[in-house]
Amino acid sequence: MKPILCKVVLLILLISTPLSASEIRKEPVKFTPETTRTSLKGKFKGYQGVDYLLCAKAGETLTMNLKTKNSSTYFNVMPPDENTAIFIGSTSGNHFEGKAPKDGTYTIRIYLMRNAARRNESTAYSLEVSVTGRSNRTAATATGKAYNRTLELQGIRFVVSCANEGSLNILHIVPTGLEKDNSPIVREINGTVTGAEVADLNVDGSPEVYVYVTSAGSGSYGSLVAYSANRRRSLSEIYLPPIAEDKVASKGYMGHDEFAVLEGVLGRRFPVYRDTDTNATPTGGMRQLQYKLFPGEASWILKSEKIIEY
Repeated sequence: MKPILCKVVLLILLISTPLSASEIRKEPVKFTPETTRTSLKGKFKGYQGVDYLLCAKAGETLTMNLKTKNSSTYFNVMPPDENTAIFIGSTSGNHFEGKAPKDGTYTIRIYLMRNAARRNESTAYSLEVSVTGRSNRTAATATGKAYNRTLELQGIRFVVSCANEGSLNILHIVPTGLEKDNSPIVREINGTVTGAEVADLNVDGSPEVYVYVTSAGSGSYGSLVAYSANRRRSLSEIYLPPIAEDKVASKGYMGHDEFAVLEGVLGRRFPVYRDTDTNATPTGGMRQLQYKLFPGEASWILKSEKIIEY
């Protein structure tokens, strides 16, 4: 029987998948511009598990079929930005088909049932995933250019990669050289990666990685994904406050941002629009913001220290 995607199953994931975040490996589901189907294979044991991250748009049909010799192996499906499963394999079987209710990244979590995990059983699996009804996306991704760059500073390396396919993408930041935790960062971004740099803005001997993202559309709004190596041990996110919170800096702002590491600061520049300007013809000159890095309560924060008009 095929479950209906829009029927929300009101069951918290932890009931059926007793996994902590540290035991779940995250991997993206990738398609080439010519295909909409892929086969994912893997294995794990006990309380480990795998989250496959699948970008989809509302109305596209998602189909998943899990094959495994371990009868305690199942998968759940979670919609974007939600922890409640819309499909639970342990109660519905290992085949799923339905339409995506909204745009975003869907999580396909493969796991062992609690009794098998408690016995530290092993499982090997093959997961077939397809997305149909995505012809518009396929045409758009054919012209995309993947981003892949390796950055290194102070003995710590960051591999930054993104498929840059369509308007929603999965960004990967893989660190090496950290003393405690080299877990990769995997997160959804709204736009494409246009650049990345490594720096030590606060001169503490632990580098930061700055990834520049540009949104789709004529506005080309810029955003930042950044992490700092805390005492060279693990990564903590760097927060950039929305420009709208600064009334002076945001006056006349309509996107087209450019980021760059400058001498001890992060620079952000953009054209300034007057009230009568169209998107293609700004006449207010250029504005450059300079941010310095400071420790926050639970992470790091970039604070605007200087505004330059020219």
